[in-house]
Amino acid sequence: MDPRLPKVAFAGLGAMGYGMAAHLVQSGFPVIGFDVYQPALDRFLQEGKGASSAKTPREAVQDVDFFICMVATSIQATPLLFDKETGALAGLKRNASIIICSTVAPAFIEEIQRVLVENGRPDIHLIDSPVSGGAARAANGTLSIFASGSEPHLEHAHPILECMSGKLYEIPGGLGGGSKAKLIHQIFAGINIAMASEAMGLAAVAGLDTKEVFESLRKSEGSSWMFENRVPHMLDPGMGRYSSMTIIAKDVGIITQTSREHQFPLPLLSTAKQLYLSAISAGWGSEDDCVLVRLYLPPSQPDLVARQAGSSLSNPSANASTKSPHNITWETIRDIMLGVHIVSVTEAMSFCEHLGIDAALMYDIVSHAAGTSQGFEDAFDGMKKKKWGIKGIEWGAEIGDRLVSHLLVSDFQLAAA
Repeated sequence: MDPRLPKVAFAGLGAMGYGMAAHLVQSGFPVIGFDVYQPALDRFLQEGKGASSAKTPREAVQDVDFFICMVATSIQATPLLFDKETGALAGLKRNASIIICSTVAPAFIEEIQRVLVENGRPDIHLIDSPVSGGAARAANGTLSIFASGSEPHLEHAHPILECMSGKLYEIPGGLGGGSKAKLIHQIFAGINIAMASEAMGLAAVAGLDTKEVFESLRKSEGSSWMFENRVPHMLDPGMGRYSSMTIIAKDVGIITQTSREHQFPLPLLSTAKQLYLSAISAGWGSEDDCVLVRLYLPPSQPDLVARQAGSSLSNPSANASTKSPHNITWETIRDIMLGVHIVSVTEAMSFCEHLGIDAALMYDIVSHAAGTSQGFEDAFDGMKKKKWGIKGIEWGAEIGDRLVSHLLVSDFQLAAA
C-alpha cells in the first residue's frame, strides 16, 4: 500500500468488479470494499494489506477521496448511493468523487446529478465511466474505459482511471457521453454474440464439422471478436462460464429502452434482444451467453455443436466445404455473418451520430474492443461516406446478391434435419 495514493471505496465485487478492486490494491491504492455477498468480501480481504471491507456503503465511504460504483444495474445503484440509512451520499466528504463504472442508461447518469444537487451536494465530482473487457482484463488493469464529465473532475480522477485501463477514452460532451459510447459498442457486441450462436447452430444442424467451420470462419471476412471468443465455449462446454446471459440481456435492454426514448429504431438489436429473453425464459440466465446456440438446435440435442466437432474425421460428408443436403457450406454461413455485421454498422453508427458521439472516436473504441468484426473494419470508411448506407462499399451489392442466391438454392428448413 502506497500512503501517497488516495483512498478508494469500491462497491460491487462481482466478476469484473472484484478484479478491478483487487488490481487497485495490487497497484498500491488503499481500497475499502463493499458487496452484499459476504463471501466476496471475505475473499477481497485476502488481497493484501491495502484491502479492507465495510458493512454498508455509508461506512465504506468515510474519509475516502473516490467512490467507485460497479454494481450490475441502476436498480442496485440507486439505494447504494441514496438510501436514507445506509446510502453512500450522506457519508461522502466534500469534493469527493463518485465514479460510475456500471453500464447504465445515459438518462440515469443525469438523474444521479439531479439528485445530488437536490440533496445539497453539488460539490460531489460525478464521473460517468463505464468499462468493457471482461474479468481477465479487469484483473490485470487493461480494461477499455469510457469516461465523461467535467474536465477538472476527469483530471482529478485520472490516476484511478488510468490504473484500471489499457485504453482510456475521454468522451466529449459532458456527463452521459461515456454511457452513450458504451451503449453503441454494446449494439455491436449484442448482435455479434447472437450471430455467433446462429452461425454455429446452422453449421451443426446442417451436419457440418463445427470445428472445421469455426477454423474457416474465424480466418474469414465474416469473423468477429465475439465469434472467436464465444465459439470455443460451444465446442467445449467444459471451458466454463465467460459472461452470463443476464449481463448481455441487461445491456441490450438498456440500449433498446434508450432508443425508444429517442424514437430511433434498432431492428437488428431488437431481434437479438428477443433471443436473449427467450434464453432467460428457458432458465439459462445464469449460464454463459454462448448457450444461446441451443435456441437453434433440436431440443433433444443441446450439445450438437460440441458433438459435431471433428465429425469429418469419421464422416467426410461433414467437411466444412462439402454442401449439406440443404446446400449449406461454411461459405454460406460466412456470407450470412458478413451481411449481418455490415447491417449492424448501419444501425449502430446511425444511432451513434444521433446521440452526438464522434464517429472516428467510435471507430477507435469498437476496433480495439469486443464489438469489432472484420466486416466493421472493412466497411466503416466507405459506409461513413454514404451516411452509413451499404452503397458506400464496393462489394456491398455482391454480398447482397450472394445472400439472395443462398436463399434461392437452399430450402433452409433445418428443423426437419
